[in-house]
Amino acid sequence: MPTLLITGAAGIVGTALRPLLRPHYHLRLLDYRPVEALAEGETALLGNLTDPALVQQAVEGVDGIVHLACAHGPQISFQRTVEPNYHATLYLLEAAQRCGVQRFVFTSSHHVLGQYRSDSAEFFDDMPVAPDSYYAMSKVFGEGACTAFAERYGMATFVIRIGNADPQVSDARRLRMWTSARDLAQLVRIGLEHPAVRHDIVYGVSESPQPLFHNQRARALGYQPQDNAADHLAAGYLSYEAMSASDSGRDYVGGAYAGTPLTSTLE
Repeated sequence: MPTLLITGAAGIVGTALRPLLRPHYHLRLLDYRPVEALAEGETALLGNLTDPALVQQAVEGVDGIVHLACAHGPQISFQRTVEPNYHATLYLLEAAQRCGVQRFVFTSSHHVLGQYRSDSAEFFDDMPVAPDSYYAMSKVFGEGACTAFAERYGMATFVIRIGNADPQVSDARRLRMWTSARDLAQLVRIGLEHPAVRHDIVYGVSESPQPLFHNQRARALGYQPQDNAADHLAAGYLSYEAMSASDSGRDYVGGAYAGTPLTSTLE
């Protein structure tokens, strides 16, 4: 059974993916926080991706990498993204190349398109990037780094622009881009195993009413969503009309991120 490194494994997405990926891979789980409740076939590494020596240790002997870890948030400054989002991604890609790892799955975000008004296009898949935050800008960088390593070294890289991966759908904006854990796990496996993957960008979304992304490339690679966002509404679900246009960012792909001022890099 192949060995898979998952970074950010103690987070919400990593925790949800683990039981779905365990039947197919030995899991090496890396986080700066302890990874709880290890199961058979899982090992944990405690440390920070900003340490190149630890990254090299984590990558040695694995067959694929799923890179979830990052610093995120609408108000995060550029300076706070440099080490965990820029340097750490490059450390991982370089270590993967040196160790002969052939598959690299990078979890990006719908926030790379977040500055668009959600009524400005029918689908946003092929729109030029319009990042809504310094966090989103770092994801654009990560996508570009994946392209560079794919073209230069022949590493198969697979970018998943995740929509919303909460357990349930909280409002009408998220309804258009929500993903279940099992649908996201299906995409991860496509990125790790499909022979046609070279450098691809797909969207981490399940089925939904009025989707923001048609996700044609994912479907061409065999993606068949098993869940529909409309079947997973939270108890306090907010309709579009109930959402505040100013506070929720309901009219933008990136929601409230799009209206949050960027923290100055000059201070």
